[in-house]
Amino acid sequence: MTLNRRDLMRTSAALGLLSAFAVPRALAAGKIEMPIGVGTHTNGGPLVIYMQENGLIEKASEAAGVDVAPEFQDFQALLRMLQGVAAGQLQYGMLGSTPLIRLLATPNPAIPIAIAGGGLDFPVQVPPDSPIRNMEDMRGKTVLTIVGSDLHLQWVNMLKAYFDTSDAKDLDITMRNITAVTELFEPQSGIDAVVGLNPGSFGAEERGVLSTLMTNYGTSGKHYDGPEGKGEGHELSWFKKTPFAPEAFYPHRIWWAVRQQFLEQAPEAVTAFLVANHQAADALSKMEPAQVTEIIGDHWPKSASVDAKNAVVDVTLWYRRGWSWITEGDAATLVGLSQEPEIFETPLTAEQVKATLQRGADATQSAYAQVGSTPAAGVFTDKDAGDVRGLPQWRIAEWSL
Repeated sequence: MTLNRRDLMRTSAALGLLSAFAVPRALAAGKIEMPIGVGTHTNGGPLVIYMQENGLIEKASEAAGVDVAPEFQDFQALLRMLQGVAAGQLQYGMLGSTPLIRLLATPNPAIPIAIAGGGLDFPVQVPPDSPIRNMEDMRGKTVLTIVGSDLHLQWVNMLKAYFDTSDAKDLDITMRNITAVTELFEPQSGIDAVVGLNPGSFGAEERGVLSTLMTNYGTSGKHYDGPEGKGEGHELSWFKKTPFAPEAFYPHRIWWAVRQQFLEQAPEAVTAFLVANHQAADALSKMEPAQVTEIIGDHWPKSASVDAKNAVVDVTLWYRRGWSWITEGDAATLVGLSQEPEIFETPLTAEQVKATLQRGADATQSAYAQVGSTPAAGVFTDKDAGDVRGLPQWRIAEWSL
Protein backbone atom coordinates (compact mmCIF):
# COMPACT_ATOMS: atom_id res chain seq x y z
CA MET A 1 0.00 0.00 0.00
CA THR A 2 1.23 3.52 -0.72
CA LEU A 3 0.73 6.38 1.71
CA ASN A 4 1.77 9.96 1.26
CA ARG A 5 3.25 11.78 4.23
CA ARG A 6 -0.09 13.22 5.40
CA ASP A 7 -1.90 9.89 5.00
CA LEU A 8 0.79 8.11 7.00
CA MET A 9 0.35 10.59 9.82
CA ARG A 10 -3.44 10.42 9.82
CA THR A 11 -3.55 6.63 9.87
CA SER A 12 -0.75 6.06 12.39
CA ALA A 13 -3.00 5.57 15.37
CA ALA A 14 -5.20 3.01 13.66
CA LEU A 15 -2.27 1.14 12.19
CA GLY A 16 -0.35 1.13 15.45
CA LEU A 17 -3.24 -0.31 17.40
CA LEU A 18 -4.90 -2.56 14.83
CA SER A 19 -2.98 -3.40 11.68
CA ALA A 20 0.01 -4.97 13.40
CA PHE A 21 -2.27 -7.61 14.87
CA ALA A 22 -4.27 -8.39 11.75
CA VAL A 23 -3.66 -11.50 9.68
CA PRO A 24 -1.61 -10.46 6.60
CA ARG A 25 -3.83 -10.33 3.55
CA ALA A 26 -3.08 -12.46 0.50
CA LEU A 27 -1.34 -10.72 -2.38
CA ALA A 28 -0.86 -11.58 -6.03
CA ALA A 29 1.18 -14.69 -6.73
CA GLY A 30 4.92 -14.06 -6.47
CA LYS A 31 4.62 -10.75 -4.61
CA ILE A 32 6.29 -10.65 -1.17
CA GLU A 33 4.22 -8.97 1.51
CA MET A 34 6.46 -6.84 3.71
CA PRO A 35 4.81 -5.07 6.68
CA ILE A 36 7.33 -2.71 8.27
CA GLY A 37 6.89 -1.32 11.78
CA VAL A 38 8.12 2.27 12.06
CA GLY A 39 8.09 5.17 14.52
CA THR A 40 8.07 8.36 12.47
CA HIS A 41 8.08 10.42 15.68
CA THR A 42 11.68 9.26 16.31
CA ASN A 43 14.80 10.51 14.55
CA GLY A 44 14.52 7.49 12.29
CA GLY A 45 11.42 9.08 10.81
CA PRO A 46 13.18 10.96 7.98
CA LEU A 47 14.62 7.68 6.65
CA VAL A 48 11.15 6.15 6.57
CA ILE A 49 9.48 9.09 4.86
CA TYR A 50 12.27 9.46 2.30
CA MET A 51 12.26 5.75 1.43
CA GLN A 52 8.48 5.71 1.15
CA GLU A 53 8.05 8.90 -0.86
CA ASN A 54 10.82 7.95 -3.31
CA GLY A 55 9.87 4.29 -3.63
CA LEU A 56 13.42 3.25 -2.74
CA ILE A 57 12.49 -0.19 -1.44
CA GLU A 58 10.46 -1.00 -4.53
CA LYS A 59 13.23 0.22 -6.86
CA ALA A 60 15.98 -1.70 -5.07
CA SER A 61 13.80 -4.81 -4.98
CA GLU A 62 13.02 -4.57 -8.68
CA ALA A 63 16.73 -4.26 -9.45
CA ALA A 64 17.31 -7.41 -7.37
CA GLY A 65 14.59 -9.30 -9.26
CA VAL A 66 12.13 -9.55 -6.38
CA ASP A 67 8.59 -8.19 -6.22
CA VAL A 68 7.77 -6.72 -2.80
CA ALA A 69 4.82 -4.89 -1.31
CA PRO A 70 6.17 -2.75 1.58
CA GLU A 71 3.52 -1.57 4.02
CA PHE A 72 4.61 1.02 6.55
CA GLN A 73 2.77 0.80 9.87
CA ASP A 74 3.40 3.74 12.17
CA PHE A 75 3.51 3.14 15.94
CA GLN A 76 3.42 5.73 18.68
CA ALA A 77 3.56 2.92 21.26
CA LEU A 78 6.78 1.12 20.32
CA LEU A 79 5.99 -1.77 22.65
CA ARG A 80 3.24 -2.74 20.22
CA MET A 81 5.79 -2.75 17.41
CA LEU A 82 7.99 -5.11 19.43
CA GLN A 83 5.00 -7.36 20.00
CA GLY A 84 4.17 -7.29 16.29
CA VAL A 85 7.69 -8.38 15.33
CA ALA A 86 7.77 -11.10 17.98
CA ALA A 87 4.37 -12.43 16.86
CA GLY A 88 5.36 -12.52 13.18
CA GLN A 89 2.85 -9.85 12.15
CA LEU A 90 5.64 -7.47 11.13
CA GLN A 91 8.69 -8.46 9.10
CA TYR A 92 10.76 -5.46 10.23
CA GLY A 93 10.76 -3.28 13.30
CA MET A 94 12.45 0.01 14.20
CA LEU A 95 13.53 -0.60 17.80
CA GLY A 96 15.46 1.31 20.43
CA SER A 97 18.21 -0.48 22.32
CA THR A 98 16.04 -1.23 25.34
CA PRO A 99 13.34 -3.26 23.51
CA LEU A 100 15.97 -4.79 21.22
CA ILE A 101 17.97 -6.08 24.18
CA ARG A 102 14.83 -7.71 25.55
CA LEU A 103 14.15 -9.24 22.14
CA LEU A 104 17.70 -10.56 21.79
CA ALA A 105 17.30 -12.40 25.08
CA THR A 106 14.43 -14.50 23.67
CA PRO A 107 14.88 -17.90 22.00
CA ASN A 108 14.00 -16.68 18.49
CA PRO A 109 15.16 -13.05 18.27
CA ALA A 110 14.84 -10.72 15.33
CA ILE A 111 18.12 -9.88 13.59
CA PRO A 112 19.56 -6.33 13.77
CA ILE A 113 20.66 -5.38 10.26
CA ALA A 114 21.08 -1.59 10.14
CA ILE A 115 20.94 1.66 12.08
CA ALA A 116 17.64 3.54 11.75
CA GLY A 117 18.41 6.43 14.10
CA GLY A 118 20.27 7.34 17.23
CA GLY A 119 22.24 10.05 18.96
CA LEU A 120 19.23 11.63 20.65
CA ASP A 121 19.35 13.62 23.86
CA PHE A 122 16.96 12.71 26.68
CA PRO A 123 17.33 15.84 28.81
CA VAL A 124 16.60 15.93 32.51
CA GLN A 125 14.31 18.92 32.98
CA VAL A 126 12.67 20.73 35.89
CA PRO A 127 10.17 23.59 36.20
CA PRO A 128 11.82 27.00 35.69
CA ASP A 129 11.37 27.93 39.37
CA SER A 130 12.66 24.58 40.69
CA PRO A 131 15.19 24.60 43.56
CA ILE A 132 16.80 21.51 41.99
CA ARG A 133 20.07 22.68 40.50
CA ASN A 134 22.28 19.59 40.23
CA MET A 135 22.35 15.84 40.69
CA GLU A 136 22.82 16.05 44.46
CA ASP A 137 19.49 17.88 44.73
CA MET A 138 17.70 14.88 43.16
CA ARG A 139 17.71 12.88 46.40
CA GLY A 140 14.19 12.31 47.68
CA LYS A 141 12.53 13.70 44.56
CA THR A 142 9.90 12.30 42.16
CA VAL A 143 10.96 11.77 38.54
CA LEU A 144 8.64 11.23 35.58
CA THR A 145 9.72 9.26 32.50
CA ILE A 146 8.76 6.26 30.39
CA VAL A 147 9.62 3.56 32.88
CA GLY A 148 11.59 0.67 31.39
CA SER A 149 12.42 2.61 28.22
CA ASP A 150 15.53 4.11 26.63
CA LEU A 151 14.81 7.27 28.65
CA HIS A 152 14.79 5.33 31.89
CA LEU A 153 17.97 3.53 30.86
CA GLN A 154 19.75 6.85 30.46
CA TRP A 155 18.55 7.95 33.89
CA VAL A 156 19.86 4.86 35.69
CA ASN A 157 23.19 5.30 33.91
CA MET A 158 23.29 8.85 35.27
CA LEU A 159 22.49 7.64 38.78
CA LYS A 160 25.19 5.01 38.64
CA ALA A 161 27.81 7.45 37.36
CA TYR A 162 27.07 9.98 40.11
CA PHE A 163 25.85 7.97 43.10
CA ASP A 164 27.47 4.57 42.35
CA THR A 165 24.02 2.98 42.43
CA SER A 166 21.40 2.65 39.71
CA ASP A 167 18.62 1.86 42.18
CA ALA A 168 16.49 4.97 42.66
CA LYS A 169 15.10 3.55 45.92
CA ASP A 170 18.57 3.75 47.48
CA LEU A 171 18.33 7.51 47.01
CA ASP A 172 14.69 7.84 48.03
CA ILE A 173 13.89 8.81 44.43
CA THR A 174 10.40 7.87 43.27
CA MET A 175 10.00 6.91 39.62
CA ARG A 176 6.66 7.66 37.94
CA ASN A 177 5.50 6.39 34.56
CA ILE A 178 3.64 8.47 32.00
CA THR A 179 0.16 7.82 30.67
CA ALA A 180 0.83 9.87 27.50
CA VAL A 181 4.08 11.06 25.88
CA THR A 182 2.88 14.68 25.94
CA GLU A 183 3.22 14.62 29.76
CA LEU A 184 6.98 14.77 29.27
CA PHE A 185 6.73 18.24 27.77
CA GLU A 186 4.63 20.01 30.42
CA PRO A 187 4.97 20.52 34.20
CA GLN A 188 3.04 17.83 36.07
CA SER A 189 1.51 18.03 39.54
CA GLY A 190 3.58 16.13 42.10
CA ILE A 191 6.54 15.74 39.74
CA ASP A 192 9.92 17.32 40.54
CA ALA A 193 11.83 16.40 37.37
CA VAL A 194 11.24 14.85 33.96
CA VAL A 195 13.50 12.71 31.79
CA GLY A 196 12.11 13.53 28.35
CA LEU A 197 13.20 13.28 24.74
CA ASN A 198 13.81 15.62 21.86
CA PRO A 199 12.51 17.42 19.92
CA GLY A 200 9.59 17.68 22.37
CA SER A 201 11.87 18.55 25.30
CA PHE A 202 13.50 21.29 23.21
CA GLY A 203 10.04 22.68 22.65
CA ALA A 204 9.25 22.65 26.38
CA GLU A 205 12.34 24.73 27.11
CA GLU A 206 11.59 27.13 24.27
CA ARG A 207 8.09 27.68 25.65
CA GLY A 208 9.55 28.31 29.10
CA VAL A 209 7.56 25.55 30.82
CA LEU A 210 10.57 23.33 31.62
CA SER A 211 14.26 24.08 31.99
CA THR A 212 17.11 21.68 31.25
CA LEU A 213 19.26 20.48 34.11
CA MET A 214 21.52 17.93 32.38
CA THR A 215 21.90 16.27 29.00
CA ASN A 216 22.63 12.76 27.80
CA TYR A 217 25.88 14.12 26.35
CA GLY A 218 27.33 14.76 29.82
CA THR A 219 26.84 18.51 29.84
CA SER A 220 24.93 20.95 32.03
CA GLY A 221 21.75 22.73 31.01
CA LYS A 222 20.52 26.27 31.58
CA HIS A 223 19.12 25.44 35.03
CA TYR A 224 22.30 23.81 36.33
CA ASP A 225 24.37 25.20 39.18
CA GLY A 226 27.08 22.95 40.58
CA PRO A 227 30.80 22.40 41.07
CA GLU A 228 31.47 22.69 37.33
CA GLY A 229 29.83 26.11 37.07
CA LYS A 230 26.46 27.71 36.46
CA GLY A 231 24.35 27.42 33.33
CA GLU A 232 24.66 25.34 30.18
CA GLY A 233 27.59 23.82 28.39
CA HIS A 234 29.78 22.63 31.26
CA GLU A 235 31.03 19.05 31.06
CA LEU A 236 29.88 17.23 34.18
CA SER A 237 32.90 16.01 36.12
CA TRP A 238 31.26 12.65 36.83
CA PHE A 239 30.36 12.01 33.20
CA LYS A 240 33.71 10.28 32.66
CA LYS A 241 32.60 7.55 35.08
CA THR A 242 30.01 6.21 32.65
CA PRO A 243 31.42 3.39 30.49
CA PHE A 244 29.96 5.00 27.37
CA ALA A 245 31.81 8.32 27.63
CA PRO A 246 32.74 10.35 25.67
CA GLU A 247 29.67 9.63 23.51
CA ALA A 248 26.87 9.79 26.08
CA PHE A 249 25.48 8.42 29.33
CA TYR A 250 23.32 6.27 27.08
CA PRO A 251 24.70 5.69 23.55
CA HIS A 252 21.33 5.97 21.87
CA ARG A 253 20.65 3.78 18.83
CA ILE A 254 17.52 2.90 16.88
CA TRP A 255 17.92 -0.38 15.05
CA TRP A 256 16.30 -1.99 12.05
CA ALA A 257 15.60 -5.60 13.00
CA VAL A 258 14.19 -8.26 10.69
CA ARG A 259 12.47 -11.52 11.59
CA GLN A 260 14.76 -14.54 11.20
CA GLN A 261 12.16 -16.40 9.17
CA PHE A 262 11.78 -13.56 6.69
CA LEU A 263 15.56 -13.23 6.34
CA GLU A 264 15.81 -16.94 5.60
CA GLN A 265 12.87 -16.99 3.19
CA ALA A 266 13.56 -13.77 1.29
CA PRO A 267 17.25 -12.76 1.65
CA GLU A 268 17.17 -10.77 -1.61
CA ALA A 269 14.29 -8.67 -0.27
CA VAL A 270 16.23 -7.96 2.93
CA THR A 271 19.29 -6.94 0.94
CA ALA A 272 17.12 -4.63 -1.17
CA PHE A 273 15.70 -3.08 2.01
CA LEU A 274 19.25 -2.42 3.24
CA VAL A 275 20.19 -0.84 -0.07
CA ALA A 276 17.19 1.48 0.18
CA ASN A 277 17.98 2.38 3.79
CA HIS A 278 21.56 3.27 2.89
CA GLN A 279 20.44 5.31 -0.10
CA ALA A 280 18.09 7.29 2.15
CA ALA A 281 20.77 7.88 4.79
CA ASP A 282 23.27 8.94 2.14
CA ALA A 283 20.86 11.35 0.45
CA LEU A 284 19.53 12.91 3.66
CA SER A 285 22.99 13.37 5.20
CA LYS A 286 23.94 15.56 2.23
CA MET A 287 21.01 17.90 2.86
CA GLU A 288 20.86 20.85 5.22
CA PRO A 289 19.04 20.04 8.50
CA ALA A 290 16.18 22.35 7.50
CA GLN A 291 15.57 20.27 4.36
CA VAL A 292 15.38 17.09 6.43
CA THR A 293 13.03 18.81 8.86
CA GLU A 294 10.76 19.74 5.97
CA ILE A 295 10.66 16.09 4.88
CA ILE A 296 9.63 14.85 8.34
CA GLY A 297 6.87 17.47 8.49
CA ASP A 298 4.24 17.05 11.19
CA HIS A 299 5.55 13.73 12.48
CA TRP A 300 7.73 15.54 15.03
CA PRO A 301 6.09 17.47 17.90
CA LYS A 302 4.57 20.79 16.93
CA SER A 303 5.66 22.14 20.31
CA ALA A 304 9.24 22.29 19.06
CA SER A 305 10.44 25.05 16.75
CA VAL A 306 12.11 24.51 13.41
CA ASP A 307 15.45 25.33 15.04
CA ALA A 308 14.87 22.65 17.66
CA LYS A 309 14.01 20.08 15.01
CA ASN A 310 17.07 21.06 13.00
CA ALA A 311 19.20 20.46 16.09
CA VAL A 312 17.74 16.94 16.35
CA VAL A 313 18.73 16.26 12.74
CA ASP A 314 22.27 17.48 13.44
CA VAL A 315 22.89 14.88 16.16
CA THR A 316 21.15 11.95 14.45
CA LEU A 317 23.63 9.12 14.05
CA TRP A 318 23.05 8.34 10.37
CA TYR A 319 23.09 12.08 9.56
CA ARG A 320 26.47 12.57 11.23
CA ARG A 321 27.90 9.38 9.76
CA GLY A 322 26.35 9.49 6.30
CA TRP A 323 25.73 5.73 6.41
CA SER A 324 23.63 3.23 8.33
CA TRP A 325 25.67 0.02 8.76
CA ILE A 326 26.04 -1.64 12.17
CA THR A 327 29.56 -1.73 13.58
CA GLU A 328 31.22 -3.66 16.38
CA GLY A 329 31.07 -0.56 18.57
CA ASP A 330 27.32 -0.29 18.06
CA ALA A 331 26.83 -3.96 18.95
CA ALA A 332 29.05 -3.62 22.01
CA THR A 333 26.65 -1.03 23.44
CA LEU A 334 23.94 -3.69 23.51
CA VAL A 335 26.11 -6.01 25.60
CA GLY A 336 27.16 -3.24 27.97
CA LEU A 337 23.72 -1.72 28.43
CA SER A 338 22.11 -5.11 29.05
CA GLN A 339 24.11 -5.54 32.25
CA GLU A 340 21.91 -2.97 34.05
CA PRO A 341 19.71 -4.97 36.46
CA GLU A 342 17.31 -2.09 37.10
CA ILE A 343 16.13 -2.34 33.48
CA PHE A 344 16.92 -5.87 32.28
CA GLU A 345 16.29 -9.22 33.92
CA THR A 346 18.53 -11.12 31.52
CA PRO A 347 21.92 -9.65 30.51
CA LEU A 348 23.29 -10.44 27.08
CA THR A 349 26.65 -12.06 26.44
CA ALA A 350 29.04 -11.11 23.68
CA GLU A 351 28.67 -14.59 22.20
CA GLN A 352 24.88 -14.25 22.18
CA VAL A 353 24.95 -10.91 20.35
CA LYS A 354 27.55 -12.10 17.85
CA ALA A 355 25.62 -15.27 17.07
CA THR A 356 22.45 -13.29 16.35
CA LEU A 357 24.07 -10.56 14.26
CA GLN A 358 26.04 -13.19 12.35
CA ARG A 359 22.77 -14.22 10.70
CA GLY A 360 22.57 -10.83 9.01
CA ALA A 361 26.19 -10.67 7.85
CA ASP A 362 25.62 -12.01 4.32
CA ALA A 363 22.68 -9.70 3.59
CA THR A 364 24.55 -6.63 4.85
CA GLN A 365 27.69 -7.51 2.91
CA SER A 366 25.68 -7.96 -0.27
CA ALA A 367 23.94 -4.61 0.23
CA TYR A 368 27.25 -2.88 0.95
CA ALA A 369 28.66 -4.21 -2.32
CA GLN A 370 25.55 -3.09 -4.23
CA VAL A 371 25.91 0.53 -3.06
CA GLY A 372 29.51 0.66 -4.23
CA SER A 373 31.15 -0.35 -0.93
CA THR A 374 30.44 3.01 0.67
CA PRO A 375 31.73 4.32 2.94
CA ALA A 376 35.36 3.30 2.49
CA ALA A 377 36.55 0.64 4.92
CA GLY A 378 38.70 3.05 6.94
CA VAL A 379 35.69 5.15 7.96
CA PHE A 380 34.33 2.36 10.15
CA THR A 381 37.34 2.44 12.47
CA ASP A 382 37.84 6.22 12.64
CA LYS A 383 38.82 6.80 16.28
CA ASP A 384 38.14 10.55 16.08
CA ALA A 385 34.55 10.22 14.88
CA GLY A 386 32.93 11.07 18.23
CA ASP A 387 30.83 7.90 18.37
CA VAL A 388 31.79 4.28 18.98
CA ARG A 389 32.47 2.41 15.77
CA GLY A 390 34.48 -0.60 14.64
CA LEU A 391 34.46 -3.23 11.95
CA PRO A 392 31.11 -3.59 10.12
CA GLN A 393 28.62 -6.41 10.56
CA TRP A 394 29.89 -8.45 7.61
CA ARG A 395 33.28 -8.70 9.34
CA ILE A 396 31.72 -10.02 12.50
CA ALA A 397 34.11 -12.99 12.65
CA GLU A 398 36.79 -10.44 13.64
CA TRP A 399 34.74 -8.84 16.41
CA SER A 400 35.76 -9.27 20.03
CA LEU A 401 33.03 -7.17 21.77
